[in-house]
Amino acid sequence: MKRNFSKTVLCLIVTMLMVSIFSGCAKTDNKGAESTPSITDTPDASEPASVAPTDDKPDTSKAVNLTMYLLNDKSEDIQILEDELNKMLQQDINTTVKVSVLTTDAYKLMLTSGEDFDLAYSADWLDYADNARKGAFKEITPEMLQKYAPITANEETGTLNAGLVDGTMFGLAAPLTNYYYNLFLVRGDLMKKYNIPDIKSLDDLGVFLDAVKKGEKSIIPFNLSKNESWMLPAVLFGNSDLIAPGAPNSTSPIVIRREDSSLKLNYSLDIPEVVDFMKTMKEWNQKGFWAKNALANPVSLYDSFKNGKSAVAFSGTVDGANTTYFDFAKEHPDWDVKVFPAFFKGNVDAYSAAGNSMVIGAKSKNAERALMVLDLLRNNEKYNMLSKYGVEGKHYTLDAEGKISYLGPSFQGGIWGVSNDKFIKTPAVTMPNYADLINDEKTRFKANPLVDFTLNKKDISDVAANLANLFTQYGAPLFMGFVDDVDKAIERYKQKLQEAGVEKYMEATKTQVDEYLKNQK
Repeated sequence: MKRNFSKTVLCLIVTMLMVSIFSGCAKTDNKGAESTPSITDTPDASEPASVAPTDDKPDTSKAVNLTMYLLNDKSEDIQILEDELNKMLQQDINTTVKVSVLTTDAYKLMLTSGEDFDLAYSADWLDYADNARKGAFKEITPEMLQKYAPITANEETGTLNAGLVDGTMFGLAAPLTNYYYNLFLVRGDLMKKYNIPDIKSLDDLGVFLDAVKKGEKSIIPFNLSKNESWMLPAVLFGNSDLIAPGAPNSTSPIVIRREDSSLKLNYSLDIPEVVDFMKTMKEWNQKGFWAKNALANPVSLYDSFKNGKSAVAFSGTVDGANTTYFDFAKEHPDWDVKVFPAFFKGNVDAYSAAGNSMVIGAKSKNAERALMVLDLLRNNEKYNMLSKYGVEGKHYTLDAEGKISYLGPSFQGGIWGVSNDKFIKTPAVTMPNYADLINDEKTRFKANPLVDFTLNKKDISDVAANLANLFTQYGAPLFMGFVDDVDKAIERYKQKLQEAGVEKYMEATKTQVDEYLKNQK
């Protein structure tokens, strides 16, 4: 899922500053009222750090250049991030970082090829656990954390445990609370034009899209792309209180009803709400709410909206929607953009902390220095602000209350896997219903007992791969209405799932869920 993610910051421990840094970072409130002292602000920081080793202090006497791989949009902000980051790192811990941006496919190829790298973004939706089991990442021991990332070592156990795979730590999950609360951004001028007063349900959205289709010949109402087939099932799951155990998104063939205290596993295609939703999407397809070539369309929904070719956009977080809202408001103030929850009813989940992580490559020769960098990126406010918001004075400003204002389009160079709740800044100016949306997601939040559960696919790897391929071949067309007969298409999909071994997948999932829940007690 696309969303505006946060950016990261690196760490050095200079001998004379150890005590002041650790005490300054140890306690802050959720809005960063007590900011972490920045090493680069010290009076004697005119020379690069070169610290000789002692029994309990890292050796930074040797200059080290690290490699870091991120998944992000390519823009000039990536180079700005690298340049500013290296000024700080070189001064603080005698380190520089070469930041490279990969597509999802290139990232997966990089891991499978066994490339030598130092740092990389990872997440459950990028198969973090499976890649760890395959030996792609270096183990991070408690001793390594204590020596090279001492502030991180003292973080909450729940956050640190999110990086465990079969009891071994292979990554550091971002200390960030991220609600699973998707939102629609809608052309308010068109709502007014067609007398749509509000959008409080999926039916309301359908009425709006129908009006746009009939009245705006140059707009495809909901102009989905080929990479956004996950979006519709995400809307379904969010509105139906369904959980996909061990799956990073709602394309799983196995689901659990949240209100079922027994956490019984069900086949998704046997759930009436799923079938009804697919039939509604078939109707939306027939009405032309998205293009006939949507399954091949390379243009994202965001870009289509920005270019005036879609009446709806999508965001994964309230803060992401707020930033996007002002991006659109500056370029198209006449659009009067409105923001609505995509999940109109039911409970709100939170993403697993493993949804945003940083890892160290298994072949890294500089794992210790990489950990120092991560300690800074996660826990030093100046580094963390750079990784999330960019350069102060160029990308943003802070007012006397510490609230943030953006000086242009949202920063596109961030490091997603190090965001920290302590350093999140409240926008100085917000969309009209910002506070209501923040309150809604917090009020409707209900803890998911399986939020950090990851399915070990070792013994069912072929089955899992086949099921993923079947979603692309049969599931996505069903959710987007590209079938002649929904009932017949569902039966065909169910048959293919059976042939691919979905029952074996169900059995393995149940065994692992039961074991996971037993260990949580």
